[in-house]
Amino acid sequence: MGLSLKKILITGGSKRIGAALATHLAADGWHVIIHCNKNRKSAEALCKRLIEKGREVEVLQADLSNPDACKQLIKDASRGLPLSALINNASLFVYDEINDFSVQTLQRHIAVNVAAPAILTSEFAKQFRAKNSGCVINILDSKLFGLNPDYFTYTLSKAALQNFGILAAQAYAPALRVNAIAPGITLPSGGQTDEEFKRSHKRNLLRKGADKEDIVAAARLILSTSSMTGETIILDGGAHLQPLPRDVAFMEDN
Repeated sequence: MGLSLKKILITGGSKRIGAALATHLAADGWHVIIHCNKNRKSAEALCKRLIEKGREVEVLQADLSNPDACKQLIKDASRGLPLSALINNASLFVYDEINDFSVQTLQRHIAVNVAAPAILTSEFAKQFRAKNSGCVINILDSKLFGLNPDYFTYTLSKAALQNFGILAAQAYAPALRVNAIAPGITLPSGGQTDEEFKRSHKRNLLRKGADKEDIVAAARLILSTSSMTGETIILDGGAHLQPLPRDVAFMEDN
């Protein structure tokens, strides 16, 4: 694919979707920087496995709730070979409700899910002058296209990130392309059992939700399509076309 001279930073790249992105993009020839915060051990283990396969991978640690740490992360990631792409994958996901939420939880969600991607993108954009030089992918949530009130402040933060992406696509063009992927339920979360996950994963028009490989495929499409900006790819089996009153994990007949 001719990508050996391209470097990508993936926030929250040590586990789950982030690890899948890191693994597959490294195999495609990208020099991958796996960002982590508290999961340093997992990040180092993944890095070691990929290096043993001949991939170009490194680990950087940063607390994304700290604006200065976000700025330093871009500086560190840009040493040597400049960054070509950024995937804002790291996310805080804490349950609360509209009638029972704290300002502290709202601020935490905003700090990690909105402020950090905005700062990282801003610092990343400073590197570019030429047309289509850089690419940013924000990982959203398909619930933004079929809203329900569960995970209230998390949802607010993802809605803000969605709109930030549109603003950034306008502001940073033509040097930077900014797009998003909005997966539905992809992996078990929130204490789901395997059986509960299997039921909720099929609760959509296609009777099959997204998997990690779908998200990787969407990322590859965005990275390779130089005319795409300001777009969101929804991967949820059509669940957003039949919105539910609650998060699918809480539906009684799951």
